[in-house]
Formats: sequence, structure tokens, C-alpha cells
Amino acid sequence: MNILLIGHRGYLGRGLYTYLSRKHRVIGWDQQEDVFSLDAAVLAKHDIELVINLSLAADRASANLAIDSPSDLVNVGGARHLAKVLKGSEITWVQMSTREVLSANVYGVDDLIETPTGYRPKFLVGEDQLYAPRNSYGKSKLISELISESHPRSVVVRLTTGYTDFDRPGEGSWMMHLIRTVLQKKPVTLTRGGLQFRDPLHMDDLGRLLELLHEKQVFHEKIHAGGGEPNLISLLEFVRMVDPSVTVDTAPGGDYGYAFDNAKAERLTGWRPEVLVRERLPVLIDNVKHQRVQEIAETGATSSPAAV
Repeated sequence: MNILLIGHRGYLGRGLYTYLSRKHRVIGWDQQEDVFSLDAAVLAKHDIELVINLSLAADRASANLAIDSPSDLVNVGGARHLAKVLKGSEITWVQMSTREVLSANVYGVDDLIETPTGYRPKFLVGEDQLYAPRNSYGKSKLISELISESHPRSVVVRLTTGYTDFDRPGEGSWMMHLIRTVLQKKPVTLTRGGLQFRDPLHMDDLGRLLELLHEKQVFHEKIHAGGGEPNLISLLEFVRMVDPSVTVDTAPGGDYGYAFDNAKAERLTGWRPEVLVRERLPVLIDNVKHQRVQEIAETGATSSPAAV
């Protein structure tokens, strides 16, 4: 399959590019190529069958979405441009999105089970959760979701916590930030003492889901993709797995946790996450410790050498 991956040089993009390139021909498109220079001729030249839009500008400082802000230009403007380029085509469009289009405070005290290692939820967040973006980033990603609906062969995939095996300083997830802090023997400051939970999803598992969505022609759906119940982990448990002797300081505020329900994805495609974060964590730690960065093998301008 010929895939165009927009945002392939970012933290998550590198992991997704690496997975997809094992079985498909992947054309990378990022800031260097400029999404606004993408046109139907490029798609035709490479016989693109699937476009994955992973590009984003995550400016969370403002509660309001301002015209010509990074979120507006990249997230909204990029989606509008992509909709025009794909208009009338049979190419599948996967619009990647975020839990930040939804309410940030889904869980309250009554929705939790307290365990020795942290909180666990009594339920997981499904696609019927109400929209309630609180910042410029979340609002722009919601608009990009709605724009993607203009394409008949589009599907929206939302993430909570995505991760790869490698660090990318300045872009890595909270997981990599915590690993770096713990390895430096520094105290870790966490709201609620780190009892809140997350559901990390490895990019290999996301790649499998995207393949299945295209294969089974799942269109005009919102799909939640989390790590699943086996990957539920509190921040406290996470840092103690890196170093059991870590000092954890408690900061005020913070949420109780966030985790997606994968039931819809499983029902429509048969997909379940397979990578377990507790088993993969030693690999992440070793890569951070030795400052290994994920390299992406590109030939020509942006094309991977993988066979179709």
C-alpha cells in the first residue's frame, strides 16, 4: 500500500513511520515539504491510497482560538487544504485527533477505585463523550475533525497518550520527560502524588489499527484508540518502575486520570492493543539512558524503501 504520512518527523510520526514502512511504501510529508504545497499531482505521482494527517500545532496557552495562530494555521488550515486536495478522490483520509476535544474532567472521586499503585477507573471514555475543548489546541483539532467529514472516505482517530521506544527531546511525551527526570536522580513533582491513571498506546499498535480501518473501509466514524485496560498505569507506578527509590513530591490540582474505551475499534475492526507498556518500559529507559533517537530511513526526497 502507498501511504502519505503528514507529520512523519515528529515524536509520534517517527514511530508510526517506522512501523508502517515495514510493510508499505510510506511517503513522509512534514514542515520541510509544507502541507500547503501538497496537491493532487503529488498524490497521483505516488499512487497514494491512504493519507494520515498527524501534523499539529499544540499551543495550549490560550483558551481562545485566534485567527492566524499556529493552531488555526496548521490544524484548521491544514485540514481545509487537505479536504480540497482530496475532493473527488477515492483516497482514504485518517484525521488524527486528541482527547483534548472532549471534556478534561470526565472522572470524579466516585468514578475511581483506589489501588496500592494508584487510581483505576470504573469506566472508560467512549466516543459518545461530549465535546468540551478548553484551549486553542483542542478547539482547532475539533474543527479539523469536522472538516475531515467533508471527505466520504475519512475517519477520525483520537489518542490519549501515544508513545514510541525512542526519546525526542523537546517533543517527547510525559513518559519520556519522567524517565529523563528520574534517571537524573531528581525528585519528581506530580499532581495528586501521581495517583492519576493513563492508558499509553504504542505506535506499533496504532499502525495496526490504521491498517485495519483502511482495509475494512471504516469511514465517517470517530474512533478512540487507547492502550486498553492491560496498559492502565498510574504516574506513580510508572516512575517507580523506572526507579523504585525515586522521590515523589505532591503538587496541588490535576485530574484523576484519562483512558479511552477501545470497544468500538474492536467491534469494527477486531483490533486490540498488543504492546504492553510495563514490558516495553525497559527498552524506553535504555534508549533514554543512551540518548538514542529514532532515525527514519528516507530515500529520495521523502519516500521509504519498503516494498509495497
